[in-house]
This record gives sequence, C-alpha cells and structure tokens, in this order.
Amino acid sequence: MKKRALAYAAALTLLLLLIPPKGRVPAAESPEEIMAEERSGEPLSAYDKVIKATADSLSMDWRLIAAVVYHESRFHNEAQSARGAVGLMQILSSRYSEEYLLVPENNLRVGSRYLKRLQKMYSAVAANPTESLKFALAAYNFGEGKVWRLIKKTQEAGEDASRWDTVAATQLPKGHHTISYVEKVLDTYSDYYRRY
Repeated sequence: MKKRALAYAAALTLLLLLIPPKGRVPAAESPEEIMAEERSGEPLSAYDKVIKATADSLSMDWRLIAAVVYHESRFHNEAQSARGAVGLMQILSSRYSEEYLLVPENNLRVGSRYLKRLQKMYSAVAANPTESLKFALAAYNFGEGKVWRLIKKTQEAGEDASRWDTVAATQLPKGHHTISYVEKVLDTYSDYYRRY
C-alpha cells in the first residue's frame, strides 16, 4: 500500500512539473521561435496591431511610426496639447474633426501619411534617406514652412543645406526643442529597430 502511494505521489509530481502553470505559455520549440520571441520582446502598446497595419498599408516601418507616437503622446490616444493637437500622433488639423482624430486608426493614418509626404518632399533637398527623415521629423515637430525657411537661410549663408545637422546648427539656438525632438525620435526608432 505504501509503495503504491509513493508511486502515485511521484507520478503526480512528474505530471505537475510537465504541465505549465495557468497563464504561462510553454517555451518555444524551434530556434526560430526562440529568436523571434527574443527580438519582439514585450508589446510596446495597446496600439501595436493598428500601428503595424497602418505602416503596412503605407509601406513604412512600423517602428518609426511607433517612435513618433511615443514622443508625441506616450501611446495615450486621449492626449491633447495646449495648441489643440490630438491623439496618438498629436494631429493639429482644420481638415478633420477632433472626434475623427481621436479614433486611433484615423489618427495613425493621417499622421503617418503626413510623415511619409514630408519625407518625400524633403528628399528633394536631403543628401540621403536618413537626412530626408531628419528633415521630415523636424517639420513634423516644428512645421514644414519653418523648416523650408531654415533650409533657405542655410543655402543663403553658403552652408550645406542638404544635412539636417548643419541646418539645425546654423539656424536654431543650441538646445532648441526641434533638435532634441529629432534626436530623441531617431534614438527611440533605433532602439525599437534593435528590439523588434
């Protein structure tokens, strides 16, 4: 009787060790699954799927959009600025209603399209795609008209206006919020690119 009880206890212990606790997912089976798990890490936000779908529809890198969203709203859809910008990407627009822009899909689509348009627009003056992205981010933060004026002043001064760092250094005061914004978004984008 004692032997049967010991055997039963040993079998039960082994069974409990093999069944994962409730809420835990068993470890990935293949090396590819393990690498994918390590790359993806934890979700960034509740909006990851919407950000990825928006990026796919526009042929953009979702990690870039996510980096902009992080610095614009910290992934808070209800965020509103003192100037009236709303939503995940802090859109300021007379074309769309606030109600429309507070729908995450709409906000992400409008903001991402705008960012893509800015990148294309500044590719005409930028030295390479990284530079056009820097100009686009600066314009997203500071305004496209203001960035064009900075470029024009840099050209008039005989400086290299095809590089954001040169334009920023010659035309903006040290520590200007737009310089910091561009650097922070690119740092976050780089971090997301490595992690995801």
